Amino acid sequence: MTLRGSALLGGMRRVLPALVLLVFAVVAVALLHRAGFSLTEARGAKDWGTFVVGLAAVLVFTRLVDFALFDVGYRLRRDAAAPELLRQLVSLLVFGLLLGVLCKVVLSFSLPALLTTSAIITAVLGLALQETLGNLFSGVALAIERTVQVGDMVRNGETIGLVEQLSWRAIKVRTMEGNSLLIPNSVASRDRLEVFRRGSVPMARILHVGLEYDTPPARARAALEAAARDVPGVAAVPPPACGLRTFRDWSIEYELRYWLDDYARFLEIDARVRERVWYRLEREGLAFAYPVIRQHQYRFEPPAPADPRERILAAIDHNEFFSPLSSDERRRLAGGARLHRFAEGEIVVREGDTTSSMFLIADGRAAVTVHGATAAGGVASRAVAVLSPGSAFGEISLLTGEPRLATVRALTEATLVEIDKATLAPILQSNPSLVEKIGAIVLARRREADDRRAAPEANAPEPDSLGSRIARFFGLKGA
Repeated sequence: MTLRGSALLGGMRRVLPALVLLVFAVVAVALLHRAGFSLTEARGAKDWGTFVVGLAAVLVFTRLVDFALFDVGYRLRRDAAAPELLRQLVSLLVFGLLLGVLCKVVLSFSLPALLTTSAIITAVLGLALQETLGNLFSGVALAIERTVQVGDMVRNGETIGLVEQLSWRAIKVRTMEGNSLLIPNSVASRDRLEVFRRGSVPMARILHVGLEYDTPPARARAALEAAARDVPGVAAVPPPACGLRTFRDWSIEYELRYWLDDYARFLEIDARVRERVWYRLEREGLAFAYPVIRQHQYRFEPPAPADPRERILAAIDHNEFFSPLSSDERRRLAGGARLHRFAEGEIVVREGDTTSSMFLIADGRAAVTVHGATAAGGVASRAVAVLSPGSAFGEISLLTGEPRLATVRALTEATLVEIDKATLAPILQSNPSLVEKIGAIVLARRREADDRRAAPEANAPEPDSLGSRIARFFGLKGA
């Protein structure tokens, strides 16, 4: 059956009970007359039998008007169901007007005049209809503003449900448990009512996850975002986003945000996301944090903490910059170097800084940018290179003390080895011949970098002066 046919059938179902009531009223009045009961007052001014039949006829006429206007006319014109609140208001207006006419014609009194002249009746009706009128006017306001529509998801307090009907009295909501809930229009207008519009922008959901403190934040964020991605029902745009929320006594708490195409399915999708998070963290070897007391028992002595010098020495051995150094000199250099971890997006060195140290990339990647003039006369950053594990930067500042020539920012979580002047100075002082060897390697690397950029650096040291600059900066004899 088509939507139009079902609407006509629904309209006839509204009219049919009123017709049955009219027939019943006519038969009842006729039977009372035949039985000798008089429904007319002695003076003949009021015929209550006619009034009862007329009241039933007014109800039938009101239902016919509703059927003609909304089940036929509105649907033919808009090809959509008429708002329930509009139908109810029109029916109340038509029924009230016809009831007033019926009272005037059959009972010979004016219903509006009776209500306005009787202070007692007015007070009683005002008190009795106070909440009803509040719901009525609040419903009209909600309908005009289109604050809530059928099909929206709403939250009232702790209750979340799907709006099924808007009437002049209340909003009918189907809760997630399948129950029907009526929220009075006055309550919806007065209290906080959250509306999740279906078919509009995606709605966000938030999941808090606590992980162990030894989990690197960059790795945890990547795993949580990947877990929520590609879950059926999760919007592709915007993509899931995760951030470090807070440090708790026993965990690092992360906040995962993901957006839903259809908020009505949030229970199902939330369950799937949580399931994917568990499996993803299990594959990544990342543990959920929970409050525990850890006891460590040692038979002889506690194991020594991991020594970072072996990792530092490996980074130095695999970098050609320190190839002129002997094995013993490299170990001395590793003893004074430091291992640092940087977060994604964190700046390691900034162009123009006067710090004198160099860095070796043990893990991760970093981007190198420099400032330059634009065609419009302004200044903008320009990407120069992307450094991967095994690369080095900052050697000029280490050897000559000159300001940084570029800004280096971590593209991913990165582990870097920092070597400063105080660490390298004793080695150069004990073996001054290393100055020329290291200087030659630096110049060769600079020429390769200039060839890649197709333009030499303005601040690059000249070949003839580099050795003397290094010697002078480190206070070597003969500088």
